[in-house]
Amino acid sequence: MTAVRRTQAQRRAETREALIEATIRAIVEKGYSKLTVNEVCRRAGVSHGGLFGRFDSLFDLVAAAAAEVGRRQIERFGANVAELPDPRDVDAVLAIWLDAARDPINTVWLELTIAARTDEQLREHLSAVRDEYAAALLSGGGLPATRGLTPEQNLALGSIVVFCFDGFAIHTGTFPQPELDATRLAALTTMVRQYLDTHLVSDRAAARD
Repeated sequence: MTAVRRTQAQRRAETREALIEATIRAIVEKGYSKLTVNEVCRRAGVSHGGLFGRFDSLFDLVAAAAAEVGRRQIERFGANVAELPDPRDVDAVLAIWLDAARDPINTVWLELTIAARTDEQLREHLSAVRDEYAAALLSGGGLPATRGLTPEQNLALGSIVVFCFDGFAIHTGTFPQPELDATRLAALTTMVRQYLDTHLVSDRAAARD
């Protein structure tokens, strides 16, 4: 059989993907504070020249890795919700959301968000990526359970859930308390249900008037 030769564009794309994947794995396993060009290149099997031929700086590579993590998380979340017997089931949707927050790949966003607080360069590079990710995540993702909420209400509810679950992931990742997991999720589910009931009912009543 004749081997199919890859084009230069294909090779460049594959190298870029390898660098992004290596960055994600390095942050998940060692943390952002220990991320170096040498570590990424070693994992990806790429030279320094290969890295900087595709990214202007390590910050640009980190931003690309963050964008890829966001894309995977949103895609996986949407797919899991679509498989539910009833996508309007608030309990099931929140359980999926919590699993996404505790997924090791979410560590990338958690690490970078915390590091960006005191790293201006990192914050600048992540700003646009973070805005796009947050907009997609906090929009409600077209969830049947949140249809009927205004964009502002969706944003308020989504941000509360994100902040709760990200905080949950940070603390339980270091100091796990599995005996409280179900109780915490039940408490948040009750609050979300009350929020939905309050706003959806009041909005329907206002529409009738």
